Amino acid sequence: MKVRDEAATVWTLPNRLSIIRILFIPLIVFFISTQDDGLLLAACLLFIIAGITDGLDGYLARKMSLTSRLGLYLDPIADKLLVTSVLITLTYYHQVPLWVTLILVGREFLINGLRAFYAMEGIAVYPSSAGKIKTALQLTGISFILFNVSIKRVDVIMNQIGLVFIYGALFFSMFSAVNYLTALFRPTSSKQ
Repeated sequence: MKVRDEAATVWTLPNRLSIIRILFIPLIVFFISTQDDGLLLAACLLFIIAGITDGLDGYLARKMSLTSRLGLYLDPIADKLLVTSVLITLTYYHQVPLWVTLILVGREFLINGLRAFYAMEGIAVYPSSAGKIKTALQLTGISFILFNVSIKRVDVIMNQIGLVFIYGALFFSMFSAVNYLTALFRPTSSKQ
């Protein structure tokens, strides 16, 4: 009976939204890579929809009591895959500086690697508020940049606004990484 109950929680609405977000990624990257005006706009719209599902799935999971172990891991993986894939693609097309993308993506590998390690030990590492702010800033900044690229006006102000959000995300990314590392590697009082 327990296995059946656990299987039923796999296909909750929040988990489906996370899976949809993952399925959008190849389309968004392909649309960006075409450099076609219409498809760039479609990439921007799909990215915005994916960003909305990021906030919506967590809200619905809490509001409707649909949290699951799968959702605990699927939601952040979907976020990281979406943001890093699009950041790398935008960097390839010279819309985001390479050094920014390397730091943001490197941080994601480090923190998610540590989360996976601690998950094997039965310890859940939950996202911090700084990490949530970082994700919101990344989604907003990338949306501005994608929209700017899609309209082909190359509005310097709009592009700069997007980059300001990305730099803000970089700050919160480093801040939350330091907090995670400090918390994870802080010596316990039993060692003293």
